[in-house]
Amino acid sequence: MNTYKLAAGALLASLAFLLQMSNGILGLPTGFGMTIDLVGVPVLVAFFILGYETALYVAVLVALAIIFFSPTSYIGALTKFSATMPMVIVPAAYLLAAGKGKGQLMGVVVLAAAALIAFFGIGAYFAGIFEGIFGKNSVLVGIAPLVLIALFSYLMLLIWKKYSAGAKSSALAGAAPAFFVLLLALLVRGVVMIAANFYFAGPIFFKMSPEDFVSFLEGVPFPFLGKGVAWYMVIFFWNALQGAVEFFIAWMIAFKFGFFKKYAE
Repeated sequence: MNTYKLAAGALLASLAFLLQMSNGILGLPTGFGMTIDLVGVPVLVAFFILGYETALYVAVLVALAIIFFSPTSYIGALTKFSATMPMVIVPAAYLLAAGKGKGQLMGVVVLAAAALIAFFGIGAYFAGIFEGIFGKNSVLVGIAPLVLIALFSYLMLLIWKKYSAGAKSSALAGAAPAFFVLLLALLVRGVVMIAANFYFAGPIFFKMSPEDFVSFLEGVPFPFLGKGVAWYMVIFFWNALQGAVEFFIAWMIAFKFGFFKKYAE
């Protein structure tokens, strides 16, 4: 990473952290510990304009800043990083595929594979496979998807460094490819954050075992949705809303406000 990208990444990370620290004022509380904010926007701006490596750099800096300076500490850092990175990894996979000369067809194959993996994750979660492996009272059920996101983030970095020649963010400048990529990124994000909230962040924050926390939430009726899967739907919805808002704002900044043409290398 050159000096320009390091400096730009540091500036965007500082902006993201300011947004994190002010989310009590600028954010929209959801009622279950999550606040709809714009912290992910600088990460996605970094991706659209400067590439995957800079976006990961920004995301890591923000996570470290949250650990040391935010009341949410490591819980907030892990969940924020894991919620943001699918919004970067999925578009990066698309750009890598499209940049290899196979165009949209190869991009569709890559994203279809990601969708199948995500749908398998949903099925596995509701079938209790994670619980069967780790046990109902283990926070590993919630940590597992966070670790996977971290590993995928690093793997994508290695792949990006080797194969990103020709991968241009301008391939996402059109509304159609951007919308398609966004939908799949939101799907992956939703699956990850359902597991993370139910089995990691929630139990630790409320000082309950994962089993007790899940049982408690499933027994609390949600307006208009009832009990049971209602809270799964709520967590998925709010994460999808935040991801869509972040993606749209960053996409507008990069491609509609002309920042990509001015500052992309």
